[in-house]
Parts: sequence; structure tokens; C-alpha cells
Amino acid sequence: MRAQAQMSQWRATGASSARRKMRSSYCIGLLVAGVCLPVAVSAAQNPPFTVPRIITPVGSAQPEPGVATEVAPPWQSPLVAGKFDEALARAADTPWAQAYVNGRAAERHGRYEDAERLYREATAGQPGGEPAIALADLLTRTGRREEASTIWQTLLRTGQAQRTGAALARAARAAQALGQVRLSNSYFQTAANLAPDDPQVHARWGDLFLEKFNEAEARSSYETALKADAQYVPALVGMARALADSNPTAAEAAARQAISIDPEQPDAWALLASEAMDASKRADARAALEKVLAVNPRHVEALALSAALAHIEDRPADVTRFSRQALALHANNPDVPRLIGERVARMYRFDEAVRFLREAVTLDPENSRAQASLGLSLLRTGDEAEARKALDTAFAKDSFDTVTYNLLSLMDTLDKFVTVPAKNLTIRFHEQEVAVLQPYLVPLAEQALADLSARYQFTPKGPILVEVFPRHDDFAVRTAGLPGMIGALGACFGRVVTMDSPKARPPGTFNWAATLWHELAHVITLQMSGNRLPRWLSEGISTFEETRARQGWGRESEVLFAQAHAAGRLLPLADLNSGFAKVETINLAYQEASVLVAYLVEAQGDEKLRAFVRSFGEGLDDEAALTRAYGLTWATLQPEFDAYVKQKYDPVAPALTEIDDTLPGRTATAADWAAFADKHAGNFRMQMVSAAPLLRLGDLAAARRVLDRAATLVPFATGDASPWRLLVTTALRQDDAVAARRYMEKVLDIDHTAAQPLRQLVAQARAPEDSALRQRAAERLIEIDPFDAAAHTALGELALARQDVPVALRELQAAVDAGPANPAEALTSLAEATLRSGQRDQARRHLIKALETTPRHERAQELLLQIIEGGTSGGGQAR
Repeated sequence: MRAQAQMSQWRATGASSARRKMRSSYCIGLLVAGVCLPVAVSAAQNPPFTVPRIITPVGSAQPEPGVATEVAPPWQSPLVAGKFDEALARAADTPWAQAYVNGRAAERHGRYEDAERLYREATAGQPGGEPAIALADLLTRTGRREEASTIWQTLLRTGQAQRTGAALARAARAAQALGQVRLSNSYFQTAANLAPDDPQVHARWGDLFLEKFNEAEARSSYETALKADAQYVPALVGMARALADSNPTAAEAAARQAISIDPEQPDAWALLASEAMDASKRADARAALEKVLAVNPRHVEALALSAALAHIEDRPADVTRFSRQALALHANNPDVPRLIGERVARMYRFDEAVRFLREAVTLDPENSRAQASLGLSLLRTGDEAEARKALDTAFAKDSFDTVTYNLLSLMDTLDKFVTVPAKNLTIRFHEQEVAVLQPYLVPLAEQALADLSARYQFTPKGPILVEVFPRHDDFAVRTAGLPGMIGALGACFGRVVTMDSPKARPPGTFNWAATLWHELAHVITLQMSGNRLPRWLSEGISTFEETRARQGWGRESEVLFAQAHAAGRLLPLADLNSGFAKVETINLAYQEASVLVAYLVEAQGDEKLRAFVRSFGEGLDDEAALTRAYGLTWATLQPEFDAYVKQKYDPVAPALTEIDDTLPGRTATAADWAAFADKHAGNFRMQMVSAAPLLRLGDLAAARRVLDRAATLVPFATGDASPWRLLVTTALRQDDAVAARRYMEKVLDIDHTAAQPLRQLVAQARAPEDSALRQRAAERLIEIDPFDAAAHTALGELALARQDVPVALRELQAAVDAGPANPAEALTSLAEATLRSGQRDQARRHLIKALETTPRHERAQELLLQIIEGGTSGGGQAR
């Protein structure tokens, strides 16, 4: 992946099929009913079922007049904390409650038959209460859905009749189990108003949202539950699950807090196992799963995750053993192969995931979650036709699943894309972007695949599907099923690449060409290793290959890396992979992995890197592969790498050392800021902090002196931390064109996203002796913003000057397609090039169109008159 919400509705547009019309009309019906909900980061836009949550703040609300209040029994608090003996003691005077607590303890330890008997005994004494919920849940998990359905129906009727918050919450849970999602949501809404201080109500409501992938609303519900009871374990576990993808660090903290209250909490340990697997900490994952299975050897999720871990580690006998144990409770349980498939998919082994997910669908064709997971994995293998079938099936069975809804809507959008075949590639563009992007993206993709295939001596299985999205949320949904993914620019699944187009972000935000090269490097290394490459090596190679492809690419986090080195905060190599699983370290992990790959190549060459990549395809882990390819272990590689980093980055370390000093106040003068910068003349950050107010206050000489100093201290700084960009601005404001040009050329050399300085350089470098510089600046600008008409015009003019008419025609046509500020001027330039190619009629059409936009455009008028009169060179006769 190349890196750099809300729960409103994922908008459906352009419905054409009957299925799509049904989805669209369904959503309209919900909107008419007042269903509209704001959303937060990583939650799906426009979930089809949310309703306004008008809840009185916790602690201040009172139940509705005339409505009974159901007081939580004294044994409930210790029970949800896993303190079964204490709960049993508090339930001593209530036989049905004793049976229920004993049932929960039996279920915790895998004695499901005893649990069922005890739940039935408790239900007889308390029909329509919590024992019935527990019994129906257990029957559902053991495959006895019809028996469970009868109990759920009873709970639904009972809750409707009793009208307490807890009873309505149980009715809501029953409606959820029966697939009546809108009714469930409505009952939870009412229950929350009736019992605003009941954490169980809010936690279960959160479970409903989480089941439908509305993570933002799930987190909101869990937060409300935890405000009512900070120790409420189900809410802590739910919060951990809701945060698992967006913030693994916070998810782990929530799970560990749950475990500190209930040390045997199986769901929290299972989540920690999943997080450890994501971070390639397989020993930690195994230990967590063993804790669950030591308490309950029949725990289905833990057994399925154990089977998934065994598959990832190529232990087929253990896969079979754990799978059989998991299916022993319910032979047709689709969740077992589904969980295995989903976990394997998280390791980017999508073809293998599809096999498990097909097995899940075979076990239970009615299971919408299995169908949806199959559809998502098929999308990632590039089989969009089969993916649509699976997703259509899933949607027909559960129209409230946000991910399924989003993916189907996205596929409707993809139907309008233009497909362009290339060498071992299929590239899909939005219809409004294909004219501008195709001439640049397709050749670059072909070049990247050819160059990388030659370097790694590997031809990937293709054609590789590349899809380019002008809306970032479309890219995010195509990649992960949900909007968001704010920092991501592209993703690769082995045979499928998805990425933002330049239109998806403001110009200067990223370099689309570098992103494409990065993702196609993933194609090579993922396929070469059977999709088993650890993330640190996959991302490290892709970022390193950027630096080899073009000057200035792949270095946007180099200052961050140098700062971490100066502060002694680089990630230990043995733990580098886990850096990608944490928001706070992911950018550092990218750059550190790239520097490590650079060191390995510099020290021992490309052949050993190729051998290193191939070894993962044989099932070796990081250290075994490292030893085979390089004769090293992490322990022996670490000091070598440290010495390499020290040699390379020690010269700038003093300038990047953190300094704790009070900045000048809001009333500080330019002289104050200049003095502050001089006081810390050896510190890069303090120079950059001082430069902005100096520019604002108009002391250009001081600002330039401070920025020059910063550029000397850390000459490779790019992006927002670049003094070179500000030096361009400062020199221009000083009318120092010579210095401005010098700074622009420096930006061109090192900064691959600096759009504005490059626009200025293209505009200035017009002298004949500047042709090569102008060419390079315009080409880099197109890597950043191919819709910059001036860049294409510059390339067209340069092509005409060297008599390269075909290239001139391509560039000047692109200038017209890009939507220039002056269409008449662009069309006239295109007409001139067209005339040189001998296409007089086409030139005339361009000129007529130019004059339609600007009737008094003199150059167009003169050229059209010459064509009509039969003048100008270019061959052919006017007709």
C-alpha cells in the first residue's frame, strides 16, 4: 500500500439494473422515514439503516412517566466481569438466577450441554429475561436455529409488552437475531431513552452497529455504555473490536483493560490474537489463543483462528485438526471457514482465502456474511463478475450490511469506467479522466512492470488490473469496503492495484506516478513470494524501488526518519513489522524499511534480495529467510544497520535534535523572531518555526537568511518541511529571479510533490538554453498534476521546436482535454500543430471551436484565415 467519517449514506448514483434500483429506492424510503445519521472516521458513508439518536445525556435523563424501571439485579455486575462465584453468592436467594449464573460459568468453560440445561431451568423461572437470551444465543451457535427462532419470537413479544428499557433492549436483540434490523434499531433507540444509564442497552446497540460495519456509531454506543460503567466488560470488548482496524493501539488497550477486569475474557483474548497476527507476532497470537482454549477447549472462534494461524504457517495437519474441533459443535457452521478465510485474506493470500470462503458458502448458502466476505475477496483477486454475484446474493439476504451496499454501489460506478488494455495490464479509468491520464499512465505502468520484472527476474501472472479513482472514497471502498483510509494513496492485492487519481486529492498532495510505481513493485514481490512477504519487506522494497526509478521519489519521510535516529527512536529491526500496525509509527516504519532494503542492496546486491523475497514463498519466517539469504539474524543485522544509518544520518543529527524552548509570543516582532532563530542557529526545526512569522511580518531578508540556514542544515527536506519551497517564494517576493530559479531547480531535484514551484519554473524557463530544464520540470509537474494545461502546453511547444509533431499533438491535445483557463489559446496551439501534421480540416475545426469560445481571439482568426486562403505550410489543401 502507498500511504500518505462519517456514517452518512453511501450515495447511490446512476442506478441501472433492477438490483440497483431496488437498493436506491430502499434508501430513498429510509430517508423519507427520517433515517439520517452523521458519521465518523472509517465508518461507512450512508448506511442504509441508521436513525437519529436523540438520547438525553447519561446521568441527567429520567424514564418516561408511567414506565416501569427495571433495576439491575445485584449479581449482574460481577457476572459480566467474569466473577462467577461472587455472582452466585449474590444470587443465593433466587433459584433461577443461580441456574443462570451457573449456566454462564458452564458456557465459559465449554460445557455447552450443561449450560443449555441450566439456561432452560432459569428460563422456566424467568421467561423472557436474560436466561432466554443466553439460551437462544447458544442454540444459534450450535446450529439449532429453528429452536432459537421460537425463543427470539417470545423475547420480541415480551419486550414489546413489558416496555422497560431492559425488556425493549432484549426485544431489540431478538429482532436483530431475526433479521429485523430496522425494528431492532428502533427498539434500541427507545430502550436507550427509557434506560439511559444502563450500559447493557448501549453495549448491545453498539453490537448491532458493529455487525453492520457502522464502526463510528458502534464506538459512540460503547462510549455511552462506558460513561455509565467504566468497568463494563462487554462495552470494552466491543470498543476493542470497533477500533481494531482504525486504531490497533487503542483496540489493544481496550482489550487489555477488559482482561484486567476479567482475566479469562475469551473475546478480548481472541481480539489480541488477531491483532498479533496482523503484526506478524505469531508467537503472541498463539499464546493468546492458548489462553482461551485452556479455559474452553471448544471455543469456536479461538479454534478457527488457530486453524487460520496454522494455515498461515503451513501446518496443514493442524488446520484440519483445529477446523474439525471447531465444527464439532455445529457441523455446518459457516463461521469456521469464514473466519479462517477472512484471517488468511488479511495476510494478502486472497486466492487461498477464496477457497475457505467458498467452503463457508457451501456449508450455508443463506449466510450473508460468508457471501459478502467471498465477494470482497473475489474483488481482490480481480474476479469482478463472480464478486458481483456473491455480493448480490449477500445483499438480497441482508440489505443492511454497509460494506456489501458500498461495494455494489461502487461496482455500479465501475461499470462506467473505460477499460484500456496494455502489456500484461488492464487499466480502468473514469470516463472523464481517460483522455488526459491514458497517454501517461499506461506507458508508465508498462515501463514499471517491464523494469521491475527484469530486475527481479520474475514475470507476474496477469493481466494486472489497475483501477484509478477520481474520488478517494471510491478508492477506499474498492479497497476495503468502507470510505476513509485517509492516509492511503494506493493498494495492491497481487493481481489488482487500486489507487487515487490525481483528481482525488488537491494538486501537490501526492505524486500519482510514484504511487503507481510503488504499487506495481508490490505486484512483483507479492506474486514472487506467493503473497507471503512480510509487510515491512513488501513496503520497504516498493518505497526503495521508487528511489531507484526517479530522482526525488520515495523520500517524503526521510526527515522523519532522520529525526527518529537523532532521538534514538528508530524501531528495532526484529519488531519493524509491528510498526506498520500502529498509527503513530507507520510513516517511520515505511521509511525505515526502505532504508534497510537500501542497505541490504548496497551491501550484498540485488541477487540476494531476490533470493530473500523468493524464500518467503517456501514458507520461511523472517529470521529463517534472513539467515538463508544473507547469513544473518536480526541480532547480527541490527548493529550493521545501525552503523549504516549512523554514517548516513549522523551529519544531520545535531540539527534535528529536539530543543525545548519557549517560542516568542504573539506580539513578537520580526527582530524577536530573527534573534530566536540566531539563538538556535544549529537547529532545523527552530529555523523553520521562525521563518513563517518572518515572512508574515515582511522581513524577507531575515526570512531568507533563516531559510538558507535551514536548507544547509537539512538539505534533503521536502514537502511541508521544505525550506526550498519557501525560499522560492521569498526570492520571488524580493524580485531576485536568479536566486528563485536556483531554488526552483533544487525543488525539482529533491521534491516530487512541489507543484507550485514547478509551475513557476515552467513559466520562467523559456529561453532556448532552458529547454532541457523546462522539459524536466513540466514532466515532473505532470507526475503531480496531469490536469495542468500549462505543463502540457510547454511540452507541446518544446516538441514543436524539435520538430516532433506526434508528441506535440499529444501534449497540445492533452492541454485542451485538461480544461485550460484559456481554451481558445489552447485550441489555437493545437490547431497549429495539427496543421503541421497535414490535417488542415482538423486544424480548421479546432480553430472554429476556439472562436466559438472566444470570438475575437486574434491568433485563431489569423490562422483560420490563412487556412481558408490556402496559405501556411503543412501540406494538403483546404476543402
